[in-house]
Amino acid sequence: MGLLIIVPLLVSGYLVCIKHPFFYLRLHRFQGQLLYLQVARLGIVCLIAASILSAALLALSKQKVFVAGYEIATDYSGYLGVLLVQLDIATERNCALWVFLIQSGVTALAIPFIWAKLYAYSKKKILTLETDAQFYAVLSLGLLEGTPFRMLLRDSIVQCAPYLFSLNDRKVYVGIVLIVGMPTESEGIDHALTLVPILSGYRDKDTLEVTFTTSYSDTNVPQPILLIQENIVSATRFDFNTWRTFQSRKNTKARQGHVYPHRPARSMKASRACA
Repeated sequence: MGLLIIVPLLVSGYLVCIKHPFFYLRLHRFQGQLLYLQVARLGIVCLIAASILSAALLALSKQKVFVAGYEIATDYSGYLGVLLVQLDIATERNCALWVFLIQSGVTALAIPFIWAKLYAYSKKKILTLETDAQFYAVLSLGLLEGTPFRMLLRDSIVQCAPYLFSLNDRKVYVGIVLIVGMPTESEGIDHALTLVPILSGYRDKDTLEVTFTTSYSDTNVPQPILLIQENIVSATRFDFNTWRTFQSRKNTKARQGHVYPHRPARSMKASRACA
């Protein structure tokens, strides 16, 4: 009889982790004992909800229902109890308990699917989303927290702010983050990001000064590029006005530091110089 509680508890908890979008996107955070505890926690929630629902259904089935003056048989628990006794699974004393446990277990296995569907439907309605891709893109924003780099990516996505990304091969990109990699059961979002490029260039191998060689503003719709996050050395918000000011000051210093050639001084006699 204990299996009728333990098995639905564990299986329903696992189904919630797999089917529910909110918990699935965070499943990679749980490993080892934490994963077991998470599955058990969600399974207990499903089992409690299933027990309450089963008790309510059993109570309603005991009520008499009349249609056109005729009584309709709704007490299905009595028929199931008799069947369990005939199959020698239960006795007359505990057949009602067996019916309750079986119904609670089956209901607990169905709750994860209903829970996931209702969550996705309600979120799409509240956020006025049309496709699943938009829905998962919004949910992924909730994962961009906990580290400064994740907050940077979130800021670029939400505010459409351009950021400068420096790679370990001295390549640099300026662009707006479109979306981060979707997590799986074992991997998080820290493996790739999709960037809409604005400028690209390189860093000087000696001074590490940035030189832009490509501008994507000439194209109407620049093609997004995929960056591997482990290749990103640094990232910072990019301000075009600050960059133009820096470049103008740099050019001014270069002009001021330029030495123009002069004619050599003519030789003079000492008497004329002192005159």
